[in-house]
Amino acid sequence: MKRKALLWCAALLPAGLLLAAACKPSLEPNTIECPPFEDFKSVSLLLEQRCGTLDCHGNDGRPLRLYGQYGLRFLTDDDDPDVLFSGNLAAPTTPTELERNYFAVCGLEPEKMVMVQNGEAGPESLTMVRKPRLAEKHKGGRIWDQGKAEDDCLVNWIVADYEPGAMDPGDCNDALGVE
Repeated sequence: MKRKALLWCAALLPAGLLLAAACKPSLEPNTIECPPFEDFKSVSLLLEQRCGTLDCHGNDGRPLRLYGQYGLRFLTDDDDPDVLFSGNLAAPTTPTELERNYFAVCGLEPEKMVMVQNGEAGPESLTMVRKPRLAEKHKGGRIWDQGKAEDDCLVNWIVADYEPGAMDPGDCNDALGVE
């Protein structure tokens, strides 16, 4: 009986391997369309200041996790913690933290972000636009109103109706109090 079972398994093994090979997932990297990284720095600074504190999105446990000088820091092997946390003010956001913030924002709702980038949906379809406006429940409450400088900074970047690197940072600067 054992021999018969072993022969049966041996006969099915090639079919099983073939089936397993056919079901192997693709290891191609996923790509999404996202607003230009070249213009994200001003937006990131706004998000870090308004949303990136340790009690909000500067927290490791949040789905939208923001790094920067106002909250959670992302340390690489090359970073010196004494420099990042020296004095009363933390060091400015690092390029690595900026990149992490970009991927966090773009990856929060990637399918919807692609739809907005393709003009198939408006920016208000994105949670990160609705929540600060309090158009959707937000633990942090209302962060800004639709049409204000803060909102325009984020929405104009998301819509990206300009050439990469050519976004007018005026609304972002106004929201940050920078002249």
